[in-house]
Amino acid sequence: MSSSNVTYSIFTNRDKTSTQVCYNKTTTHGSTLWRQNSLEQTLPSFVLQLALILSLNRIFLFLSEFCNVPRIVPNIFTGFLLGPSVLGKWKYFYQSVFPFNSLLPLETVGALTLVYYVFLVGLEVDLKGIKRCYFNKKAMIVTFTGIFFTLPIGMLLYYLLVTDMGHKKLSPLETDKHMSGALIWGMTLSCSSEFTEIVKILSDLKLLLTDNGQLAITSILINDLFSWTLFMLGLTQLIYASFVSILIIVVLVLVYVYVIHPFAKWLVKKFSKADREFRVTQVVFLLHVVLVIGLITDGLGSHSITGAFFLGVVIPKGALNNAVQDKVYDFVSAFMMPLFFLMVGERTNIQDLALNTRWLTVVIVIMLALLVKMVFVFAVSRMYRMPLMEGLSLALLMNTKGTMPLIILYSAIDRLELGSQAFVVMLLACWLMTAIAGPVLYIITKTTSKHIGSKRKHIQDTRPDSPLRVLACVHSKHDANAIIDLLKASSPSVRSPIQVLAVELIEMTDRPNSSLVIRDARKPSFRAHSCRVDSVQKNNGDKLGSFDNLSQAIFADKLRIISDYNTMHKDIINLCARRNVNLIVTTLHRQPTYDGLGAGTATARAVNIINRDHASKDEKRLVVENLEKEAPCCLAIFVDREFGGENRSKQMRIAMLYLGGADDREALSYAWRMSRNMEVKLTVVRLVWDSPDDEFDELDREYLRAFVYQTNDTPTVRYLEKVVKDEKETVRLLNRIGNKGFDLYIIGRGHGRKMPLAQTLDPVLDEPVFGPLGDTLTDLNSAAKTSILIFQKQAESNDSKKHEYNASATSLQFLDSVMDQQQQVYTPAVSFGPNFR
Repeated sequence: MSSSNVTYSIFTNRDKTSTQVCYNKTTTHGSTLWRQNSLEQTLPSFVLQLALILSLNRIFLFLSEFCNVPRIVPNIFTGFLLGPSVLGKWKYFYQSVFPFNSLLPLETVGALTLVYYVFLVGLEVDLKGIKRCYFNKKAMIVTFTGIFFTLPIGMLLYYLLVTDMGHKKLSPLETDKHMSGALIWGMTLSCSSEFTEIVKILSDLKLLLTDNGQLAITSILINDLFSWTLFMLGLTQLIYASFVSILIIVVLVLVYVYVIHPFAKWLVKKFSKADREFRVTQVVFLLHVVLVIGLITDGLGSHSITGAFFLGVVIPKGALNNAVQDKVYDFVSAFMMPLFFLMVGERTNIQDLALNTRWLTVVIVIMLALLVKMVFVFAVSRMYRMPLMEGLSLALLMNTKGTMPLIILYSAIDRLELGSQAFVVMLLACWLMTAIAGPVLYIITKTTSKHIGSKRKHIQDTRPDSPLRVLACVHSKHDANAIIDLLKASSPSVRSPIQVLAVELIEMTDRPNSSLVIRDARKPSFRAHSCRVDSVQKNNGDKLGSFDNLSQAIFADKLRIISDYNTMHKDIINLCARRNVNLIVTTLHRQPTYDGLGAGTATARAVNIINRDHASKDEKRLVVENLEKEAPCCLAIFVDREFGGENRSKQMRIAMLYLGGADDREALSYAWRMSRNMEVKLTVVRLVWDSPDDEFDELDREYLRAFVYQTNDTPTVRYLEKVVKDEKETVRLLNRIGNKGFDLYIIGRGHGRKMPLAQTLDPVLDEPVFGPLGDTLTDLNSAAKTSILIFQKQAESNDSKKHEYNASATSLQFLDSVMDQQQQVYTPAVSFGPNFR
């Protein structure tokens, strides 16, 4: 048994003095076991500290969501709160919770966490995406302007601070030190936030699909790679200040690109299969490699995190990349990274903000640091004649800071290249420029969105010689094929083409793939044979590939929406406003469970309600429910039951059930359009409710008269009227119609109206989004093989009086356009009986 004295030191640098905190700890050990177990004191202290850090961090992250600020802001604030500037001033707190001798384990675990976090950041960088970015001239100019003009000005601001705007002279002995500090300030200001953080900001503000949003994330992606390269070279120069060290790092980068990257691709191909995921052992092996690479990089003269970052960059994107992130990302970024922010906070002493310097100088330096990058990026936006607010938004996004500037400052103060005052001033500037970005962008977005899409679009607005603009919501390959079959049956022609915007809906995660987010920089327009789907998505199954080979009368454009499902409908609404969309088409699947009559009905309905509640978290249903409430144009919900299947006959039989109201008029407009297809046989059945509460009004009569007048000589169109008194009689009629073997039902949702199936304005339905008639049809066994298309003209939030006025004006405009096209004079004297044909 022997004893040894172990001495640990932690340095806290200040401008003119350095504080060395030392403590001695005697450990006694035998041949096999420690007699004085460190777990008795170190582990409980570490667990308490970690629990406190995580608790405060989660609270501030939760509160920040209501303020639209990036996540880095509450992270920094958590470390600042626990540091010597706030709670650290309380003697009992730092002696009991954060004593000096407990900081070493926190420092060690925090440094290790940082290595893995930077490795995960490198995994998110897609080299193929960056290669495509090089062809984006505007993004390249924005990036290099933000880096190379900001770098020297950041260095000048450093000298402005340390000289107190010329009131202090610098010692010649500290020339090299101040040069290093100036370079660190320049690198910090030239950095931007991480790609994932910018994507989250844009997604929350619904700007991801805008040209400005795509320009911002493309510029950020390029900025990330150049910033890490600059940091690696700059830190090597600061530590060793030799040409040989820099040459070694350049050679190391070349080894990453031309040796490790091809070797990693070979390993992935050799040991992976397309039909299975990577095993845990393979992921753990890669995590061990990260530590080895970090050790080698540190030994060759750079920081260990730079080796970890470039290793992540060269790892091939695919199954291995996804497996590592799925198993590690949340643990590292959400659970362990707060330790790093605590380490930053422990080095932040707000009392040093104006140490031997006038407050005026500090304020001027911070304000200039806030504005320098914004001014240059905004100047580039004006050079390209971007709108004023878009230019300001781009400048704010490029000016936000992420973890990278904190790593630079953290490494610099640890290596005594920055004084405490310079560290605190720059950290405060980075925090402020990031904190204001979210709220200001939110205000700009709300201000500009008021002037977009004020005019509502519907199918009835579409003239017979104008295109129909459709936005198709795609969750799966089956959705895409079903919607395409519906569009092909909707009589597309050279005179009246269909312009479809196929939108794949993808849930936003904390680590969005750049290949999925970045699309072509060209302004999107409707065109045939669009090919925006990248190779990464093709390997995972191209959900939008079916839209590439359509007829000449259907022009397709493809996009992706990456957002949280709770707010995804807002992205769809913004797209509709920008593209002047007439119709949103989405799918929702439901199988029939009863025949509407006889025994077992109550049980079947109960089962259906249970299934609905079980699927309440279904992403597709959530998007549809939100669109139903806020859709800016006509919404069509397509319940597909093999409408375009191989067993379908050449002639399609379609039944349009008309009860009355704006939704039914919209449904009839689409059925009218489909009737122009020579392969479609349309039967329009008006359900006459034998009740004084029937809301069938003059608008409905005028619209039906117009339809009958125009289709009088069309042999493939029939019009019938059937009288019903109550729900049972209506269900019997629907069963008789269902037994006729129709391929498709077209109906209106009928929200806000009384009808024989729901004699209240707010009936209790199994599936409320379908409406009373749609809810019944989707549940009938007689319609088990019949697809259903349900239309809603107006969102539920619209005022009823405005709804009636718009419906009246739209109907009159549509009738006028039809008559003009046919060059005939319409007379309201045309009449028809209850059984017209």
